[in-house]
Amino acid sequence: MMNALQPTPIASEPVAPQPASPARSRARRQLKLLLFVLVWSGLSYFFITHFVLMAVEIKGASMSPTLRDGERYLLYRCTYLVRPPRQGEIVVLEDPEDHGLSIKRIVGLPDELVELRTDGLYINNTKVSEPYLLSKYTLRPHYHPSEAIRLSKDQYFVLGDNRNRSADSRSYGPVSRHQILGVIDK
Repeated sequence: MMNALQPTPIASEPVAPQPASPARSRARRQLKLLLFVLVWSGLSYFFITHFVLMAVEIKGASMSPTLRDGERYLLYRCTYLVRPPRQGEIVVLEDPEDHGLSIKRIVGLPDELVELRTDGLYINNTKVSEPYLLSKYTLRPHYHPSEAIRLSKDQYFVLGDNRNRSADSRSYGPVSRHQILGVIDK
């Protein structure tokens, strides 16, 4: 009889992962929480400033004396999600000329006939009372007082309250609804 050695299979035991130290586990949780808070804060800021409200600072004299250079106001962006802009409201819009932000007053609404005459603003051939204007203003030399503009269904005519120092619809024409970002509540 021969003594033969037979290899015996060795069962491989699964190596149990080393448990993470409590300090490392706590640090990972805190890092995940920090990342969650940062992402949530960024998304909240983006949502609020693009759909709810944002702060604006007046730069320039185009809306004086109603709004003065350096004053700060809240711009309500959500207002026009539930209703259309109204005549007389002060709005912030994307300026068609320099693509920055501009603050103007809505004077003409869609489907209205807007006309600036030497004695004032006329909407659908009716003179508009503008108590916010300090004194009689002069029209820009390149604007002909006899021209009337019929606004289309998505157009608004905007003017600055300081007509002598304002680039507005007299120079760049009517603005479309999507250019109006929101209303300033004074």
